[in-house]
Amino acid sequence: MSSSGTILLANPVAPCKRGAQKPALLGSFDRRAFHVAVLLAMVVLLNGVDLVYTLFAQGVGMLDEMNPVAATFLSQGLEPSLVCYKALMVLAGATFIWKLRWSRWSVVACWVLIFAYCWLGVLWYFWTQEVISIMQDKMVLSW
Repeated sequence: MSSSGTILLANPVAPCKRGAQKPALLGSFDRRAFHVAVLLAMVVLLNGVDLVYTLFAQGVGMLDEMNPVAATFLSQGLEPSLVCYKALMVLAGATFIWKLRWSRWSVVACWVLIFAYCWLGVLWYFWTQEVISIMQDKMVLSW
């Protein structure tokens, strides 16, 4: 069986074989934990970018929120609650991945989240370009 098939069928909570054992000394440097921490920091940063775009779109009045919980917060004018909700969800997810950082799936989970947020960032970029175009057209028509 291929190595990817072995990984997929293996116990996902089992530690990786490539040197991902927990460090024996508390002060010793652990590369895997550092790697997961950096990836989680990227996830948190990208989530913050998504939150800024969401709040901008809400402020402009051109947001069609797909998340029903976030849509409820925004429809009631509860932007601070939305910020707390997103922060709590990211904190819970990051804590879950951090607790399972010895799992072979922790790095994969981080990369999936990073790719998803990057794709969302690309979509937000194109949306922003369209909003700028619409606003410029409105300005030209108002003159």
